[in-house]
Amino acid sequence: MKNKIVLFTINSKSRLYGVTEDTYSAIQPNISMASLAAYLEAKGLEVDMIDETFDYSIDDYIKYIHKEKPILAGIICVGANPSSSTMSMVGAIKFFEEYNKNKVEETQTFILGGHPSVLPERTLKETEADFVIIGEGFKTLFELYNQLKHDTNIYELIEGLAYYENGTFINTGFPQLMEVNDIPMVDWSRMDPEKYRAHNWHCFDNINNRTPYGVIWTTLGCPYNCSFCCINNVFGKHSYRMRDIDLVIEEIDLLVNKYNVRNIKILDELFIIKHKRIDEFCEALEKRNYNLNMWAYGRTDTLTPELLKRLKGVGLNWMSCGFESVSQKILDSVGKGYNQKYDEVIAMIKEADINICADFIVGLWEDDYDTLQATYDFACKHNFEWLNMYPCFAYPGTKMYNDYIKEGKIEEPKDWEEYALYGYKCKPLPTKYLTSSEVLKWRDEKFIDYHSGANYQQMIAQKFGIKTLNHIIEMVQTPLKRKLYE
Repeated sequence: MKNKIVLFTINSKSRLYGVTEDTYSAIQPNISMASLAAYLEAKGLEVDMIDETFDYSIDDYIKYIHKEKPILAGIICVGANPSSSTMSMVGAIKFFEEYNKNKVEETQTFILGGHPSVLPERTLKETEADFVIIGEGFKTLFELYNQLKHDTNIYELIEGLAYYENGTFINTGFPQLMEVNDIPMVDWSRMDPEKYRAHNWHCFDNINNRTPYGVIWTTLGCPYNCSFCCINNVFGKHSYRMRDIDLVIEEIDLLVNKYNVRNIKILDELFIIKHKRIDEFCEALEKRNYNLNMWAYGRTDTLTPELLKRLKGVGLNWMSCGFESVSQKILDSVGKGYNQKYDEVIAMIKEADINICADFIVGLWEDDYDTLQATYDFACKHNFEWLNMYPCFAYPGTKMYNDYIKEGKIEEPKDWEEYALYGYKCKPLPTKYLTSSEVLKWRDEKFIDYHSGANYQQMIAQKFGIKTLNHIIEMVQTPLKRKLYE
């Protein structure tokens, strides 16, 4: 047995992303896994990391564990956004189905992420892992490693652990959150930016140059509390923690100067918000004059022309705006505010020459064809540079999930693959008026219609060039395969 921990993710992109896997989707560094590794290594532990860039099959993972025989081996069910934790369960369950046929006796297994944190007992039953790590995992994994290494095994003393003991389910609850500035920077020498690829729309200005690619974080959590959002699953409570801007800039300096990174995603669930730290961020980058291509999520009711101009000046070329719906009634039902000055704000963003990735949710409970069409017409009116239309899913741990099950609108999900937007088994929530199939069919048709539209394609050609236009034309001619349509 080797005194080390192995952290890994299972590559299930062929099942979760379907035909979009190879060309259109991003390949993103797993920042949560890399942060964990950096923390544990700072404590003196040896840590191996394996992500999708290793191109390992499940059999490869199993052979690796049999060869290395680490003290601990665990799947990180955390991705580039909070909802991906549920989709990650597809690969995790498949791995354990195979691994449990021939376990390594010297190795204890675990699974970590937002989804396992809120469904720990079900996760243990579905995977037969030895432990579920509840919460972010930093101190929990370190303490578990030490217990196993010294064979003390007093697990009830460890916060953030779920397991079975003599057939009884034990849950020690969420641990205290880490002091945000104590989380060490990712070791980018182990997460080589050349191995990763930005989203296609993020690089419309240079569609054939999506690498190297870096992802950074400046906050954890969100100050808002929408009923459909699962961001707080891994924190155990509503929280919003801000990383020191000096540490953020230090990481950007490293990515630019050592790894020649231009394309950067800001991972925060909400970055662009009127706050003095954004001024600090811009002031620091203005001194450096980097040629960056960044994107981030923003809140439309906190923007000013001055803020947008500064952000554009330091390389923020894309802003992802969560409009969700243009129906006040529907937004009220999910705790999402509505900006009555959307037209004015969108004009402000465009005036700053920032591209908009417009996010909408298709299939909230009060949606019918009329409300969906109104939202689609709004998108067409503004001719956004990219349109994301997400079917509505009830993610475990959210108010929506609990309410839908309690009210009998849905049953508890049996297959987590139904949460994969681009996957074959995708099955969004029904609405009060529309079936799951009707919601998905409408979504898929309108996504193609929008990106095939003459006004949209003319704008893309003028703004980004023929190569990008051809990329989009090829994309919309690649139909998704859907079980619900059969």
